[in-house]
Parts: sequence; C-alpha cells; structure tokens
Amino acid sequence: MIHICFVLHDRTGRYSKFTGTAMLSLFENTNSQVTIHILHDNTLTQYNRDKFLDLTNRYGQIVKFYNVEELCADRIAKIRECFPEIDKSHFSIAMFYRFFIPYVLPAKIEKAIYLDSDIIVNLDINELWQIEIADNPLAVVLEIDQGASPKEASRMCYEGVVKEENYFNSGVLIMNPEVLRSEEDNILEGMKFVGEQDRKSTRLN
Repeated sequence: MIHICFVLHDRTGRYSKFTGTAMLSLFENTNSQVTIHILHDNTLTQYNRDKFLDLTNRYGQIVKFYNVEELCADRIAKIRECFPEIDKSHFSIAMFYRFFIPYVLPAKIEKAIYLDSDIIVNLDINELWQIEIADNPLAVVLEIDQGASPKEASRMCYEGVVKEENYFNSGVLIMNPEVLRSEEDNILEGMKFVGEQDRKSTRLN
C-alpha cells in the first residue's frame, strides 16, 4: 500500500478541486493500491468531502480524512504563537499542516509521500515510493539541483540566512513518520526561526 498525503485549507470552497485534480492524475498513472490521507480543517465542506470519496471509489482506491483542528489543536496554537500575523502573512496556515502528518497517521505506517495540491502526477507514483530513505527524516529535491535559483525563491537565501545548497522544494516530500516524530522539538525551533525572519521581513517592507 502506497500512502499519499495532502493538506487542505479551503476557505472559499473552491480549492478542493485542485486536490481532486492531483488525486485524479495520480490514480490515472498507477496500478498500485493507494491510500490518500487528507489533513484538513473545518473549511472542508461535506460536498467536497463526498467528491473525494466518489473519486477514490471510482478508481478502487482509499481516502481517509483527518480534521487537524480537532486532532492537532495544541500544535496549531503553537504555530500561531510563532506566526501571530499568519492570517495576514504570505504564509498559509495549511502549509504547516504537513508537519502534522507523523502525528495523525497510524503508527504502523513507516513511510508516506506528501504532495502539494497544485501538482499533476505524470508518472507512476510507485517509482517515487520505491526510493529508500533509511533512517533519514525526509527525502527532498534541492532547488539548486533543478536549475532554480534559491535566492530568487527565498528572501532568507537572498540575505544569506539559509545556504542555497540547503534550500529544497517542499511540495514533494518522502517522509519517515517515526523519525520525524522524534524531531518535534527541532521542527518547532525551526518554525520559531522562520517566524522571526518573517516578522523582520514584514518590518523592513
């Protein structure tokens, strides 16, 4: 079984269609059994939830839902402490939901793939699933290896706060939930650091 995770904050009710499109592209290109895990908040409507169920049933796959506002309320509170202006920030609260994946997935799941909702999967997801990450918390793609300029993508890279060779695309991640659970304190410190940098950037602008 391949485990794929999406996160969803759908304030207008119109963003779910992008997640659905990503799921459809994934199903169309694999013969493997897939379980989709959707981490969402209270903005997911019953109508869109039913659409996700219809889509996965049509392909004989599985979808599971996790309301992070109920399951991870304490962690959301910590994020809002780090980003007190998040509702006015260029950051979306949903981008942080991916950090909850290790805590909401069943403990027996040893590996998961996270995908952004604006991704179209044009290969068999099993190819990505077969990549072994051993005891590493994540497998990622560095921006610099894709010919992209991290300095153009990130103010922190531009200002030298983060090294270009350490900047990676967070839209596709292979995750080791067990190892990530042991890194919770470091992840929280990282969020605090990013929050501080974001506030500095806001003051400068």
